[in-house]
Amino acid sequence: MLLGLTSFANVPPLQLLVVEQAKIDAPQSVDVASGLNIAAFNLGITIGSGIGGQVVAKLGLLDTAWVGAVILAVTLLLVALFNRIQQAKCSEQVFA
Repeated sequence: MLLGLTSFANVPPLQLLVVEQAKIDAPQSVDVASGLNIAAFNLGITIGSGIGGQVVAKLGLLDTAWVGAVILAVTLLLVALFNRIQQAKCSEQVFA
């Protein structure tokens, strides 16, 4: 239960972030952005389950830890990239 709470506790804040960003970038497409965000969560669950199953089947249960760490590292890089893009947009708006 604790894993479920912590795993999906990030969904509402991320949904809010997507909706707020859509209001800025494409106000006419807020509903589409919201739907695509939830679809992306479901796709991530599907892909993660598939990767996890393959890792267990081909490498072993203990190897899921390092594969998960690699996926986490890629995710952190994407978050850092998103933050840089957002900071660049903010500085463009300040100087414009």
